[in-house]
Amino acid sequence: MNVRVITLIIAVSVASPLRVAAEDAMRTVEVYDGLVTLDVPEYWNEIPPDVLEFYSLQSAEENGGLMVEIYQYGFRPGNPEADFAPPQILIQIKESGRLDYRQFLHLPPIEVVRDHEAAQLNERKGPLLEDLRLNEVVFDRENYSIHVAATLDLKFEGKVTVTSVSFLTERGVFTVHCYALISHRAVMEPVFDRILGSVRIDDSIRYRPHLSDRLPPRPALISYGIAFVLAVLVLVVHLVQRRRRTR
Repeated sequence: MNVRVITLIIAVSVASPLRVAAEDAMRTVEVYDGLVTLDVPEYWNEIPPDVLEFYSLQSAEENGGLMVEIYQYGFRPGNPEADFAPPQILIQIKESGRLDYRQFLHLPPIEVVRDHEAAQLNERKGPLLEDLRLNEVVFDRENYSIHVAATLDLKFEGKVTVTSVSFLTERGVFTVHCYALISHRAVMEPVFDRILGSVRIDDSIRYRPHLSDRLPPRPALISYGIAFVLAVLVLVVHLVQRRRRTR
């Protein structure tokens, strides 16, 4: 059989489950004590809180007891307790107080942000995380959200795309992190777009611009990389755990 035909058959076989996922029905889930709803594929399952906590504690142990980020919710296909890997979404809630949206209105070019965050990003590299690149940072004035796109080069998984959207709220920030292998990006992007486009925030915490927001902005470059830096942590945890299982 022609090599090209064999390659095509393999590619179709691998992509078929994901292609079906992109066309599957969605179901609505409630998070944040019912203050936020979003749609996920019907067959995706919630990652139990104790599993999210376990991986965070494992990461802390591997990092010498340092505190790591906590994710309150997560969803992925298959058995959420059997594996912890892309594709999946992780949700993080930061009730650190209301942010002034004006500081995000005029973001510098991505090259400037990338240079500013270079030191922090380099600190995340290691034997498992070989490289990471910040691709895009955009503020959406329509729904007061910060969109961060990045690519991770992981030793065992290969290249992984991370899309993080942080929605400003009256209490702080509600962030959805979307992970997918770069080889599955074309298939998973429509799924993630549907998930992110379905986020609905209750009026009680929905972001409302204030008159004080019109005051001169404060420097905010560090804030631009927050979603990306946080998103890296969970994937590193997964790889640490995989390395232990293969020993």
